[in-house]
Amino acid sequence: MSENLQAAALSGSGGHERLSKSSLLRHSLVILFPVVGTLVALGLWWSGLAVPTAVDFLLLGVFYVLNILGMELAYHRYFTHRSFRAPRAVELALAVLGSLSYVGPIIWWVAIHRIHHKNTDQQGDPHSPWWPQHPGRLRRLYHAHVGWLLDARCARPEQWGRYAMDLYKDPVLFKFHMMYDYWLVLGLAIPAAIGGLLHGSLQGVLLGFLWGGTVRVFLATNAIWSVNSVGHALGGRSPLETRDHSRNSFWQAIVTLGAGWHNNHHTFPSYAVTSLRWWQVDLTGLLIRALAFFRLTRDVHMPNTASVEAKKKKPLATT
Repeated sequence: MSENLQAAALSGSGGHERLSKSSLLRHSLVILFPVVGTLVALGLWWSGLAVPTAVDFLLLGVFYVLNILGMELAYHRYFTHRSFRAPRAVELALAVLGSLSYVGPIIWWVAIHRIHHKNTDQQGDPHSPWWPQHPGRLRRLYHAHVGWLLDARCARPEQWGRYAMDLYKDPVLFKFHMMYDYWLVLGLAIPAAIGGLLHGSLQGVLLGFLWGGTVRVFLATNAIWSVNSVGHALGGRSPLETRDHSRNSFWQAIVTLGAGWHNNHHTFPSYAVTSLRWWQVDLTGLLIRALAFFRLTRDVHMPNTASVEAKKKKPLATT
């Protein structure tokens, strides 16, 4: 994001600010790399040159879950909304998990998401499919899903002070942020190394890199981005008062470990859980409560009956 983002978020200016050619190339490569890797993985499987085994699908599943938790548990519920507290060692572990998840540097991500909550589905929201910065609904959905990553105002936040000063002032977290390129590479190298060890071959390194790395990133990032796009356009609404277009979606809640109860989250963003009913599955929320049981988290913000009742839509008065 450029220095104009904060002003745009506050003033509601629209439009699309172009990245420089070098930044556009870099960001496009980061976005397209998992796509290309996934196509290569499928092509090698189809051709019989590198057929994935149960080991590779296990790597895909394990690293997918870790990827989603890096975003939803670490970046989102902890660092952005501070929905619970954690000892310093746990906090740094969460910072590592988030930094390895291929969704962006920690301070940038937190700043963007806090701006999103400040201006949800209004001008100034970095990734909304509603306000008319682009003509046509499909183009708006594209922008909310991934196009916003190529908007200069959303690509290099230079005014972190207003939205993420708590992280900006932390020298360790700031270093994590500045080292993001290394985390990005490490997040792909770890499954490759494990694949090589488990298979005992160079082909195992390739399979681990492709299935535990690029395919996993492709699936996880699109699941996460779908909450920004589809999660503000399709799905159900809770009987609670909100001033945005956020939606609840069971299938999104499954693939994002709870983030799909997005309307619930926008109603109560500081809650550590997104489930407000017994049948709403929120695996991230369950994990937070499990960590609290073992005293690895504390001060967990949970729903209370009074707050939920106060947010319920009031029936129209009749005469």
